[in-house]
Amino acid sequence: MTQEIVSSKTLLKLARSFHTKKKLGQHFMVNAEVLQTICDCLDLDCADHIIEIGPGIGFLTRFLALSGAQITAVELDRESISELKALNLPGLTIKHGDFLAYDLASGRFRENGSEGWAEPDGKQKIKVVGNVPYQITGLILGHLLGEIGQPSVNLSQIDRIVLMVQKEVAERMVAQPGSKQYAQLSLLIQYNCEAELVREVGADLFFPPPRVDSAIVRLIPHAQEPVSCDNKKLLRRVVKAGFAQRRKMLRNALTSLGAAQSLIDDVFKDLKIDPQARAETLSLKQFAMLTNALDQRLSVKK
Repeated sequence: MTQEIVSSKTLLKLARSFHTKKKLGQHFMVNAEVLQTICDCLDLDCADHIIEIGPGIGFLTRFLALSGAQITAVELDRESISELKALNLPGLTIKHGDFLAYDLASGRFRENGSEGWAEPDGKQKIKVVGNVPYQITGLILGHLLGEIGQPSVNLSQIDRIVLMVQKEVAERMVAQPGSKQYAQLSLLIQYNCEAELVREVGADLFFPPPRVDSAIVRLIPHAQEPVSCDNKKLLRRVVKAGFAQRRKMLRNALTSLGAAQSLIDDVFKDLKIDPQARAETLSLKQFAMLTNALDQRLSVKK
């Protein structure tokens, strides 16, 4: 098939002719302008290697291929794979399987019972993109990023990530302290990446349209950790404890870590943190400072 820009009208016609599967979260983006915006966010050139998550029948893949980059499309649906193969796009490699079991370093799927992922070679950074199934967005982010202080082995391979996600999730990903959207996810993203909500996307630009609006988010991994914290395992526990009971004052929520209330109160006073503060009001830097103080001065259960 000759590479060419495909119109929104043609994309909609193709989407209507395909039997979409609700259980796989298949909602195809049929707006050419939005697809081009996603490509622009990746800042592509012919030397790039792209991993596309769940390409479906290749609407975004067509636009990615125009860059001349190498594309590895990871797709679970056999019917979609048949459509992808029929496109005959240059530079396209199709991998049949679950992205959550896909190892970016080796280019293979992890089999049940295997001991672990391959070690990244660091030779080429990968750009990751996808209009991801909304019900597994959190799992996909975990697979790409890992946890605070326990990064995924995939993370060191990644140059940038551009995802289409549910608007509500996108807002949490980029949320700042003090907002209603600020959550554990916000801190995980901030710890690992610079995050930007590029644009909102209405449900009417998909076929079939989902029940919610969406947004494009761009993530660029940090070159180095954004805060200084020696006990990253404890940092994760502090964040988790704080957001587990959002309506509870943070100093009270942290007693679940095993520290005496009086000691926690002293740390808040020393750090000049409002004793009535809740988790959603603290920045990542403040969480790191709090963790360092707890780690160094308190008898916290490890």
